[in-house]
Amino acid sequence: MGRTQVYLGDDELELLDQAAAETGATRSELIRRAIRRSYGRGQSDPLRLILETAGSWEGSESGDDFVDELRPGGLDRRLARYGLE
Repeated sequence: MGRTQVYLGDDELELLDQAAAETGATRSELIRRAIRRSYGRGQSDPLRLILETAGSWEGSESGDDFVDELRPGGLDRRLARYGLE
């Protein structure tokens, strides 16, 4: 393991200290985790993300049904609410 010196502002140190208190991890460990999460291998691999999420909508209703469930009353009713019938 190599040693690196980094200058952080007060706000960044405060964020690190809050996270350390919540997780029990040291500042160093939190920084290592953030680096792995941001720059680790495969993090920006679009194909990996597609393969991991493929089929997640399977067995669910159609997109139209999903939206209608979120916004009940149909388009005509919503337009009428704004005087746009």
